[in-house]
Amino acid sequence: MTWHLLLVEDEESVREAFALRLTDHGYVVQTAGSGEEALALLRAFEPDILVLDLVMPNLSGLDVLARVKQTSPNLLVILLTARGTVKDAVEATKLGAFDFVAKSIDMEDLNHALARATEFLTLQRQVRLQTGQETERYALDRLVAKSPATQAFLSQIRELAKNDRVTVLLQGETGTGKQYMGRVIHFNGARAHKPCVEVDCPSIPRDLFESELFGHEKGSFTGAAGRKSGLIEMADGGTVLFDEIGDLPLPLQAKLLRVIEERTFRRVGGSAIIPVDVRFMAATNRNLRDAVAKGEFREDLYFRLNVVTLTVPALRERRDDVIPLAEQFLARSALTLRKPVRSLGESAKALLTQYRFPGNVRELSNLIERAVLFCSGETLEASHFPADLSGHLAPAADRTSAVSGSEARPDPDAVTISFRVGEQSLSDLEDRIIIEVLQRSGGNKTLAAKHLGITRWMLDRRRKPQK
Repeated sequence: MTWHLLLVEDEESVREAFALRLTDHGYVVQTAGSGEEALALLRAFEPDILVLDLVMPNLSGLDVLARVKQTSPNLLVILLTARGTVKDAVEATKLGAFDFVAKSIDMEDLNHALARATEFLTLQRQVRLQTGQETERYALDRLVAKSPATQAFLSQIRELAKNDRVTVLLQGETGTGKQYMGRVIHFNGARAHKPCVEVDCPSIPRDLFESELFGHEKGSFTGAAGRKSGLIEMADGGTVLFDEIGDLPLPLQAKLLRVIEERTFRRVGGSAIIPVDVRFMAATNRNLRDAVAKGEFREDLYFRLNVVTLTVPALRERRDDVIPLAEQFLARSALTLRKPVRSLGESAKALLTQYRFPGNVRELSNLIERAVLFCSGETLEASHFPADLSGHLAPAADRTSAVSGSEARPDPDAVTISFRVGEQSLSDLEDRIIIEVLQRSGGNKTLAAKHLGITRWMLDRRRKPQK
């Protein structure tokens, strides 16, 4: 992609040298020798990036920046300075500059800034291209809401989508679709045309969390070769969703609290205070009130997040939605896997409406995808699903459709494993129990570990092949 720059520099020799070097790097460069000339050019065309000298006669770079942001608020502006101060950098940031870099003969800082700017523009264009698709994907009228529990939940979603500044805490079991509902809120509100950035709290190493979240300045730590924008800065104007925020270490909770309260942050190694306009949402499968009581979660952060709390209902609480959801997943899986499967058979419907779904909507999606994979005809039947599902059905009183005259089933939460004395070992028995619980958890290791009363790390260790 070709990027068009407007370079504004009052010193002719510097202007020509920079323009030549930038042209060699593949940019299409137009130049101006003063702020007044730049403003006149900008009335005729809008470049992708404006590179602007800070110190110029008559109109300074800051003067030009202020006027540009009034007429072209989305234009990326990089300020160049030979003797800038922290005060200048702060003022430039307040006025909306994308970057503030020092002039140098090798143009190293400028090249880094332009690389970040073009990367940002590329992502921005991709977001605009995908926004229409995402808005359609997360449209409210596409949500399956046959059950009373889902209909009540959906009415709350509609109200939250209207107010784009209220902080939302999404609670619910693993696999209920908390992230999905967060996206629904975002893409049905005023911020839908801006990014929705998800922060997976457990997966980011503790020592890199600040850098990932807030960004960093060049040289702020070993390996920081240039300035990097953080996830919050990338979401400016949009939404930041913190997934599994209950797993965030206490020291990092304090840093996050400050950002949510003040809507400002500093990059790692930087001194400039950067304002940000984002909506904050958080999701967790933990009871944060209990975590606060145990000293595992900051009370002030909990109250800051707990402006509006939504509990996403478990799939067993919305059984009227099971078949419509299954049909939706079937159509998607058949298209992805290029299979001729078109419908759910009666035996499959009976099985799915009776199954307890400990892994919730995520498990239903995985089960349908697996069944479609092994189905050679046009109709999914019960035989295409794992045989062990029949041992984990809901009690008759909880079923929306029960087979009349059926005999009482054993406790659906009981795991029955046969053991042949003299032929099997204790480790064999343990391994089979783990496999059974994993299957009943829909392959979700975190949920399986919870059911087994061990940590996820212990589960992975016990599942390693014995040497």
